[in-house]
Amino acid sequence: MMSSLVVFSTNVRRLAMFYQTVLGAEPQDESSGDIRLVNERDEVLIHSIPESIAKGIKITSPPTPRENVSLKPVFDVVSLEHALGGVEAMGGVVTSRGFTLDGLTRRDVLDPDGNIIQLRCGIS
Repeated sequence: MMSSLVVFSTNVRRLAMFYQTVLGAEPQDESSGDIRLVNERDEVLIHSIPESIAKGIKITSPPTPRENVSLKPVFDVVSLEHALGGVEAMGGVVTSRGFTLDGLTRRDVLDPDGNIIQLRCGIS
């Protein structure tokens, strides 16, 4: 079963490189300026925000968490240690929020735009 997610960004290429590295996903289509990434489990489309809207969005480095969003995507990763290393290498933030539930180790992270996502793995 594959999960699909669309993420809007002011910097499509930067965010696509983050998800490509952290999820081990490969670009499938970049013809429209948006980037579609796919691995065995996930499909993530990084979609550009129109310039008129993007002007009003401020992205900080390190990113500020977007906590006023009602969704948190969860992604399965092969190696949590490897994925967390990719988060930091690609401009994201590994948060202190981690726990084990149903035999899966889980960790909340921020992508470079500040979106909160959760990575989970059966083996840390």
